[in-house]
Amino acid sequence: MKSINVYVINLKRRPERKSHSIKEYLRKDEFNLFIVEANENRIGAVGLWSTIKYIISELVPIDDEFIIISEDDHKFTEYYDKKMLFNLIDKAKELDADILLGGVSWFNTAVQISPQLFWADKFNGLQFTVVYRKFFNTILQTILEVDDPCDYLISELTENKLIIYPFVSTQKEFGYSDVTSKNSTKGYVEKIFNASSERLDCLVKIGSFYNMKY
Repeated sequence: MKSINVYVINLKRRPERKSHSIKEYLRKDEFNLFIVEANENRIGAVGLWSTIKYIISELVPIDDEFIIISEDDHKFTEYYDKKMLFNLIDKAKELDADILLGGVSWFNTAVQISPQLFWADKFNGLQFTVVYRKFFNTILQTILEVDDPCDYLISELTENKLIIYPFVSTQKEFGYSDVTSKNSTKGYVEKIFNASSERLDCLVKIGSFYNMKY
């Protein structure tokens, strides 16, 4: 598989997040990194959604079958592995996924469908998201309502959402959030990612107990 184009969304007034993102992807030759200046909006989710649409409509090469949208607080976990990611991207495509999530801070319902993949109905966490080409037009044709977080909107737009587990991505805490105010509370982000991971781990253990085959 060729190198993956990764588009990191960053507000110009947040240089510390830009520096963090560059360090995260440094020395990972499997990625082509592009820092994209985020569209400013008094409602953070609206600015984020318009930036995602801009990336898809203006920046993605015509022959790319998928891209990675990365928020500037993305942080790789100890479970990240290049070969594993490539294999899971291919596997998710075979399973007709529209998006593949590197890690989530919350989900409603999840079902394990392979040793390292879960299907989920609703989720939070777009910080490291593989978006497949067949989903591009759906995003471009959708307008974000003022009070809709982007995560919830995508949850409504497609049933074909998969999560990598163990998570290969979480979010770094900067002490503030430009999109989600609750994430400004110290320790909160780590807490909710850990809670989501523990829930999925419980499902893995249940599947193992009953000798589920995937």
